[in-house]
Amino acid sequence: MFRDVFDCESYSFVNKSLTYGSREAHTLGRRKKDVAQSFGVRSEWDGTPPLKVFQFLRKFAKACDDNDVSEAEAFFMLQDFTKEPLRSEVMSVMPSRHGGNPGEVNSYLELINWMLRYHADEASLAAQVEEFNRATQTPGESERTFAERLRQLNVLCGFIHPQGVIKGRFVEGVHRAARVTVRERNTPSMTLAELARIAQTKGDEYRWIVSDQRREREKEARIAEASHLRRPTRPPPYSRAHPAVAAASCDEVGDTSE
Repeated sequence: MFRDVFDCESYSFVNKSLTYGSREAHTLGRRKKDVAQSFGVRSEWDGTPPLKVFQFLRKFAKACDDNDVSEAEAFFMLQDFTKEPLRSEVMSVMPSRHGGNPGEVNSYLELINWMLRYHADEASLAAQVEEFNRATQTPGESERTFAERLRQLNVLCGFIHPQGVIKGRFVEGVHRAARVTVRERNTPSMTLAELARIAQTKGDEYRWIVSDQRREREKEARIAEASHLRRPTRPPPYSRAHPAVAAASCDEVGDTSE
């Protein structure tokens, strides 16, 4: 199931040249700037969370392909797209450019394989997939936020779920007030963002109704309480004694006087 995401070849380049000489070293700085524009300024990764390694490697490979960077050039470039503490870890396995340290890895694909083994394993990825499969909208979470959470969970799953699976999880996990509507409106061509927008509208309607009903109940409770407070306190009603009881009382008084 996870063979592709753990295969270093999945992150290989179009330009597979292994040539790295003085010419490539001389232009490496300029090439690095070009890749940074595609990769994103200040998008360096520090190694956390570990399962984001899949996203990082895919993003780096795309940025290099966009600029026709070879695997030989990328081998000496990747560390510059990381930050501490990951950068020190990468540099510790890299060979020295001056030949002092042979290094643990000696090619771009070997470095990618090391990155994958260092950050992920099948057990942790399987646990992440299970979390995705059980994801539901939580109290206080909007429909759009839930959709974004599913996207991020799929990132940590190594992008193994296609768009249709993510949408399916959204439909099953969204609040019941919107579930029927999104299930009926969902089409193969609809994006997750569009589906989330429909669910958000339905969810907002439901929350407005619930809020309005709560305000009405609170209003009725206040009216009832105010009415109770305005009611005057009356003394207990006077009860006249039954004639027989009154006569018995008089007899007792007479007996005592004798």
